[in-house]
Amino acid sequence: MSIKVACQCGKKFKANDKLAGRNINCPVCGAAIAIPEAPFEEDVDWRRCQYCHHYISNEDYDEHVKEHRALRPDGQHTDYATLPQEERDVTVDISREPRWYLHNKCGIVTGMPEEIIHTYMTNPWFYLADRTYCCGCLKHVPHSECVWEETGENLQAYTNRLRAAKPEMKPSGFVRGLAWFFRLFAR
Repeated sequence: MSIKVACQCGKKFKANDKLAGRNINCPVCGAAIAIPEAPFEEDVDWRRCQYCHHYISNEDYDEHVKEHRALRPDGQHTDYATLPQEERDVTVDISREPRWYLHNKCGIVTGMPEEIIHTYMTNPWFYLADRTYCCGCLKHVPHSECVWEETGENLQAYTNRLRAAKPEMKPSGFVRGLAWFFRLFAR
């Protein structure tokens, strides 16, 4: 069995499953690459965690995810879902993308983590809630209430523009309906 991995230089390859959980150097550029854990027991049903990207048995999955979704003292989740590194489009230069946003209602600026930027630049439909965390309000707020510090563009308009460029990634109406339904309870 092999595990798909990708380096920050853009090289994608398969690593031997014996390297799971270890760090190796990219054969092209020499950068360190973390090889994700992979399931080894074939009689166990495994599921890949969308937060840490390790393979977790279905039996343990819900408890495992609760740890990632636990709230920190500042109100943020411990971790946020992202695409695994090997699925991110590493050819996108995120240094040109805005990373600081202002919540217009409270006036506080919050930063966007790089792994989240890589995720929505690869798949702008990945985060369907259209909300982001505000360090001033200590809660998730609608994109429409925030603007990028670097450009002044509204986060919802920015997200809509990214989505319009990748319509082939748009999820089914059922999935979007579920996201809308859950968004009702987040307010």
